[in-house]
Parts: sequence; structure tokens; C-alpha cells
Amino acid sequence: MRKSIFRAAWTLASFCIVVLISSWALAQEGIPVLRYAQPPGTFHGGSGSPDEYTFSQFNGQVCFYQFRKVNGDARAAFERTLLSDWIDPQFREQSYAAQPVFQQVLIKGADLALTATFEENPGFVSKPHMRTLIVSGSYAALVDYSSNSRQTYEMAFPALKAMADSLSVETTKAPPPLASAAGKAVAGLYQGMKQKYMATMVNVTGSGYWTTALHFYLFSANGRVYRHYDALDVPGGNVNAFDFDAAEQSDPENSGRYTVDGGKLVIQMEGPMPKTITTDVPKNGSVTIEGVTYSKKL
Repeated sequence: MRKSIFRAAWTLASFCIVVLISSWALAQEGIPVLRYAQPPGTFHGGSGSPDEYTFSQFNGQVCFYQFRKVNGDARAAFERTLLSDWIDPQFREQSYAAQPVFQQVLIKGADLALTATFEENPGFVSKPHMRTLIVSGSYAALVDYSSNSRQTYEMAFPALKAMADSLSVETTKAPPPLASAAGKAVAGLYQGMKQKYMATMVNVTGSGYWTTALHFYLFSANGRVYRHYDALDVPGGNVNAFDFDAAEQSDPENSGRYTVDGGKLVIQMEGPMPKTITTDVPKNGSVTIEGVTYSKKL
């Protein structure tokens, strides 16, 4: 009887040790990051999501969509839908002139890389695309090129090849949990002015326009973050009274978590297009995020 109890206790203890080790391993799980050089002959259109580069001599864009967690078979989903729902609306294709052509390619550090070339034909005008799926573990990233003609595609090809040769995948260490003192130092509502894309009613790729609008970041003391354009209501001016759970349910793309690591503010946005943003911690009531300076209001 005593031996049975001892065995049961030992089994339970062993199970707890395995769970603790597994939990620690998951907490230390690395996050893949797509590295790349700026395509030659382009200017940087913005470091948001996606990271966009536009050719200066002709109509063409290259957009980089960083790694996000995927459920299921990323390759099968890519071959079925080209993951077009990941693509920013202003660059998303509306129709297909023919079936895409797929080709497996090699990218340093990736488990799989698959390129699709295809054309859309809005108004019977051929618009070439080249889209690459990059897989690392349970994460996937996209690189998407689009232009307005076959001629511009041929002009862009040398730059696209140079860009493709620069692609690599690195794994970063997961940041540590947020310390209480660091959370209190960051917490607050920060306001800035940021470019906002406004879609039009015309169902034509690239038919929208950009305008400057108020943009807010709200940080809680316990590591929650939410961002929003135009206005952000904080009940009674109390950051802790904001319902981060409700915001995460209704607007997951603009919700996330943050921590502080080595003097850096590390923001992990969630939703359909997860993204990690690393910047300096706020100083004197000011923080710069993706090139925009935000001032603390609450």
C-alpha cells in the first residue's frame, strides 16, 4: 500500500516536472523574423504592416508581411487561396487571368519557400504579381510584388532577384515577462499623427488615398496594449478602467501585449496579422513607434 502511494506520488511529481519544463520551453520559444535588403531602385513607403517599397522609375511595389502564427498547412492554404486575405487591400488582386504557377525556392533558414506568379486582368489589362510564401515551424511570412504591366514586371525583375537573394529567416529569443515597475513607467495614453489609408467605394486596386489622422496607443500597467485612429475613449481618464478584453474581441488586429527588455519597448500586436514592434521605452512622456512620435496624454 505504502509502495503504491509512493509510486503515485512519484508519477505525479514527474508529471509536474515535465509540465514545468514544457512550459518553460514554450516561454522560451523563438519567434522567426524575416530579414531582407531594400530592393534596388525603390523608396521606402512606410515601416508599418506591410513594410512597403515602391519603385521610383515605374509603377511597382514590393510588400513584406512578417511572420505570423498559422493553423494547419500553410502550403496547402497558399496553393488554394494565395493567402490573398493577408494582402493589404490596396494591393490585393481582384481577379485572375489564369491559374498561378508555383515554384519551390530556397531561402536561408526557412523550412519551406514557395513562389506563385500570376496575373490579374481588371478591365482586360494584365497586372503581374509575384508572391512568395516563407514557412518556419508553425509561422509563415509573405513577400508580395505587384505592378501595372508586363513591361514593368520585366523592368523590376533584376531588383526582385537581388531582393530574393537577400532573404533569410532568423529566430529571435522571446522577451522576458513585464516587470511591475517597468509597466507602471510605460502605462498611459499616447497620441500622435499618423498616415491613414482611406478606401473609396470604387472596387479598383489602389483607388484609395492616404490622409493624416490622430493615432493613439494605450498601454496598461500589466502589459496590455491597444491602438486606434481618430479617438480613443478612456473612462474617467483612468487607463485601468479601459476594457482591453472587449477591445481584443472586437478589434484583435489593434490589440496586443508588450514588455520591456534591455531598455527596449517590445510590442506584440495580435489578430490576423501579428507583428512585433521594438523601440525605445518612453522618455519624458514621449515614445516613437514606427517613425511616429507619440506624446503622453494620460
